[in-house]
Amino acid sequence: MANDNEAHLTPQLKEHYEKEAEILSLLVDMERSYGEYYQYYQCEMETQKVIIERLWLLTQRYLILISSVPGCRYPEVYTLSAEEAIINEYEEKLQLLRSANNSMKKAVLELNQQCKHFYKAYNQLDRTLETPFIMGDDHHRSIECHKIMVNDIFNYFYSAVLKIKCYMHQLDPINLESVEDYRELLKKETSNDEFHDYLINSFVYCKCLQIKPTCPIEKFKCNHERLEKLKYVSRV
Repeated sequence: MANDNEAHLTPQLKEHYEKEAEILSLLVDMERSYGEYYQYYQCEMETQKVIIERLWLLTQRYLILISSVPGCRYPEVYTLSAEEAIINEYEEKLQLLRSANNSMKKAVLELNQQCKHFYKAYNQLDRTLETPFIMGDDHHRSIECHKIMVNDIFNYFYSAVLKIKCYMHQLDPINLESVEDYRELLKKETSNDEFHDYLINSFVYCKCLQIKPTCPIEKFKCNHERLEKLKYVSRV
C-alpha cells in the first residue's frame, strides 16, 4: 500500500521527503535537548543562589575580621584560625560554583554538536521546492524559521554560561561588590520570562511530536536535593 501511495513520486522527490523527515527528527531531538538543558540550567541557578548567599555572608564576616584586628580590644577573639576557616569555606563554595559552571559549559558544547548535525542536514535540503515543510503552513512555521530559533537559543545558552563564568572569576573575599553582582546576575537568569516563553512555547514544531512527560524525578535528576546541605554547612 505504501508503495502504491508513493508511486507518483520521482526519485528526486522521494529523496527530498526523506531528507525532510531526517531534518524533522533532528529538530524534535533539538527541542527535547534544549528543554532538558534549560531545566538543568534553571536548577543550577537556584543552587547557586544558595551558595552565593553564603559567600556574601562569608565576605561580610571576612571584611569585618580584617578591619577589626588592628584596633581590636580583644585580639584573641580574632585568631588566625578564624580567618583561615572563612577563607577555606569561601574556597570550597567557590569550587562548587566553578565545577557547576564548567559542567554547564560542557553541556552547552554538547548541544553545539547537535546543532552542527542539524545544520549539516538543513544545508543539504533543496529549499527551492515549495513544500509545506519548507514554506510553512497554517499550523507550522517554516523550517528556516526553526533553524533561526535553534541558532538563537544556542547563542543565548552559550553567552549565559560565558557571562556566569566571567562573573565567577571576579569573586573575591575582600570584594563584596563582586558577590552582589553575581547574585544580581543569578536573579536575572532565573526571571527571564521572555526567553522562557520563546523556548517553551515558540520553539515547538508540532506538539503532537513531543514525547509525553514522565515522572520528573526519574526523568531529570535535579540538584535541588543539595540545597538543604548547602544551607547549613558552616564552620564560622
